[in-house]
Order: sequence, then C-alpha cells, then structure tokens
Amino acid sequence: MDAAVDQGSESGADLNRMSVARSLRRAVPGDEPLLRELRLQALSEAPDAFGSTYDRELARTPSDWRRWMSPGVTFILDEPAGARGMVAAVRDETDLAVVHLMAMWVHPAIRGSGAADELAAAVLAWAEVEGAGLVRLKVIDGNDRARRFYERIGFHPTGHESVRERDGRIEILMERYLPGL
Repeated sequence: MDAAVDQGSESGADLNRMSVARSLRRAVPGDEPLLRELRLQALSEAPDAFGSTYDRELARTPSDWRRWMSPGVTFILDEPAGARGMVAAVRDETDLAVVHLMAMWVHPAIRGSGAADELAAAVLAWAEVEGAGLVRLKVIDGNDRARRFYERIGFHPTGHESVRERDGRIEILMERYLPGL
C-alpha cells in the first residue's frame, strides 16, 4: 500500500482542471500493458513511495497483471497525452468492511491539478458501493506531500506504524471512515 500523489493547489488546481480534458476509468482486461507501463513509470519516478520494486513489477507477466486487477478495482486517469495516473483498491481479506487504497500515482507533470483528488474519490466511491465503512492506506514516513494530501481529503493517522520488509522504512497507517459509520 503505497502512494506518490499530488496535493492539489488552492490557486492553480481549478485552472488546470478546466484546461485539461481528462477522464477516469476502471481498468479492464486488455489494459495489462498500460498498467505495467504506469506502474513502471511510478516506480522509476518515486521508488521509495511504493512497497514493490521496479524489478519485481518488470518481471510480472500479462497474467500477473490480470490477477493484479481482479481482486478489487484499478482506476486509470487518461489525458490527451496518455495515461497519467492510477490507483488500486482491494477489500481486506479478513474484514470486508475495510478497503485498502494502494498503488496511487500521479505523473509529475500533472501534480497539483486535482488528479489525485479524482483518483482517491473514485476509490472512496467504489468502497461505498461495495459496502465498506473504512478505507485504509499506508504512507512512507517522510513522504510528507502524500501524507498532507491524504489528511486534506479526510484520512488520519491511526497511530500504528509498520516496518516495510524490503527496506526497513516505516509505513504510517492512515484511515478514513465512510459515511454511514
């Protein structure tokens, strides 16, 4: 569960949103090469923000990418210049009232434009439709931009931290309750 996001800007976000034609869509079978491309871009640009590694994702097969999409949902943010962001979500294996937001990434060229808000809103809406009452995520300690973004959209640190196995970095658990709880 990982993230490299934009925080949005009070001054420029609305202008950027109005001037850029973009769409948000759910990934479907056939999107495996695009998901691979986005994930590799994310890991190249912000390798410390994610739980996985470039080499691990590079080694995935098309069937691995299909399985990556299947347990939950993946959203892709498209612009005229191409796919520029993604986010995934999956239900907790033991508590179906919990959804985990993960793999959030926004291309650096559109950070501050509200793109992360759109991606996160898609996951929150999906979680509500699925009947979840809580969305959780992990953010690396020191990724202040991502943490501020998540706090701005209603997530709060739980006080629980874990050590990421691959490199010993501290992950901060954050959560947001959904309406109805």
